Amino acid sequence: MLTNYIDKTNNTKEHFKEDLNTLRTGRANPAIVSDLQVEAYGQNQPLSQLANISVADAKMLVIEPYDKALVKDIEKGIISSDLDLAPAVDGSIIRLSLPEMTEETRINMTKVLKDKLEQARVSVRNVREEEKKKIDSEKKENNITEDEQRDQISELDEKTKSIITELETLSQEKEKEIMTI
Repeated sequence: MLTNYIDKTNNTKEHFKEDLNTLRTGRANPAIVSDLQVEAYGQNQPLSQLANISVADAKMLVIEPYDKALVKDIEKGIISSDLDLAPAVDGSIIRLSLPEMTEETRINMTKVLKDKLEQARVSVRNVREEEKKKIDSEKKENNITEDEQRDQISELDEKTKSIITELETLSQEKEKEIMTI
């Protein structure tokens, strides 16, 4: 009965986890730039499809384009992004040195994290509301009894509370990571 609900909430949780990976924590992580849109071959594409992104050390990413002609396009894409990173072109590779995170940067990252958490919560609540409407319509059509309706809504509420708690736990772990110097 709740399979559609479970699928949708799991998708929300996975999307939230992916969002968490894109947040800077002071350590180099390819996910920071992998979804960055770069104009190449006349259209925008994620950087991960245009280049190999690897970690050189704790503060540096190395980007090796599959097509060496894209170095300038990738550099332009990084500069024009809101990531506040300065690429250093070294022949056919690009080095991204991640600046030290200041207290202000860390606080801003936690604000972004809280916004992403709230978006995930809203998404889960919307899925819950959809499922509740289905249960209510089943009752109106006399396909289920009032007791079954009440039990299903109760189960739905428990699952929703559980998923939101999981999201909050993931968020708290990421916040600790961001605030750790």
